[in-house]
Amino acid sequence: MKIISCSAFIFVITLCVHLFDIQINTTSSIPIGIYTLDKNKEKLGNNKTILFCLNNEYAQIAKTRGYLPVGKCKNGLSPIGKHIVASANDFVEITKYGIYVNGKLLPKSKPMPYDSNGRTLYYSKIKKILNKDEFLVASLKKDSFDSRYYGIVGRKEILGVLKELVII
Repeated sequence: MKIISCSAFIFVITLCVHLFDIQINTTSSIPIGIYTLDKNKEKLGNNKTILFCLNNEYAQIAKTRGYLPVGKCKNGLSPIGKHIVASANDFVEITKYGIYVNGKLLPKSKPMPYDSNGRTLYYSKIKKILNKDEFLVASLKKDSFDSRYYGIVGRKEILGVLKELVII
């Protein structure tokens, strides 16, 4: 009886996760917790937390170096949760000193020269005004894997906006 009850419980949880787009975050990129995913991309903008698939040349580096686990993105990687720090009409610049948004340097955004295993990291050199389908993301941690390395996240790569249910 306990096996049937446990199996039924796991089935119900799995069904709820699927039906309600429940996302569980265990990384430090955003607060650890349980989120729902709102797929309405019209709500995108600064200070929103998004879930997206990395689909540029850095995706292969992330895969090879193990920066991202296996997941549901087309390239086999797990989606990334990050905060939008710049969006349409923001002037952005990424330099060896960090991410600048409208002339202001974001704290703890200086690119690291090496990852935790001593491998060289290359930062994305950008200097432009973002259009309506372009976003920069960061977690404002010194060692965050974010736009300082992989650059602009396009609207088409974004799965949706994450909304907190339970933060641990």
